[in-house]
Amino acid sequence: MYKFLELNNLDSTYFKTVIECCREVFNYSIKEINSLISKLQANENEQVRAHIIYADCLGELVGFAIFYYFPKNQVGFIEALVVLENYRNQGIGSQLYGHMMDLLKKLYPQCAGHVLEICRQKENYQKRKSFFLKQGCIPIALDFFTMDPVVSKSGINILYHPYRLNQTFSLKTMEDIFREMAINLVHTITVPFRFRQRARKRLG
Repeated sequence: MYKFLELNNLDSTYFKTVIECCREVFNYSIKEINSLISKLQANENEQVRAHIIYADCLGELVGFAIFYYFPKNQVGFIEALVVLENYRNQGIGSQLYGHMMDLLKKLYPQCAGHVLEICRQKENYQKRKSFFLKQGCIPIALDFFTMDPVVSKSGINILYHPYRLNQTFSLKTMEDIFREMAINLVHTITVPFRFRQRARKRLG
């Protein structure tokens, strides 16, 4: 009944529906939309790349996931995972998540895992938290790392989903991952303006 496909046609009604949802639900600005489009069109190996997976039911988009790959630190990042209201509680979110992870592993065999964030202040926090834990995500304590308090005390939970059992990470590795996100993502709560500014100054 449901088909799960990568969205490659930026002129399609599917992409317009995704953008409309991003504006309404996540308050995307024109700058943020343009940033997403540029990363969807990126084709250089060293560039941060964006992808969209969508769920289709009889020619209608019923859910989607927006995610990125960061080549420097070889990790993915989920920016959005959305199932439209009339199609929730049918397992579509879990299937989207699985297809997204499969595509990251297929396109980027060196990918070590992916990062995502959930906000404690938003509605249905416990439900979303439970969902991602069931998918295999591990919570990361932001105050464990040396970073701007505006980030560590932001009310955001960072989760990490490893792809290999034998992974080890140093503090520097994790901070490098957050820094790469800070520089390359326009729309994410994890990288408030002050942290983004400082990261850019440190990296030149």
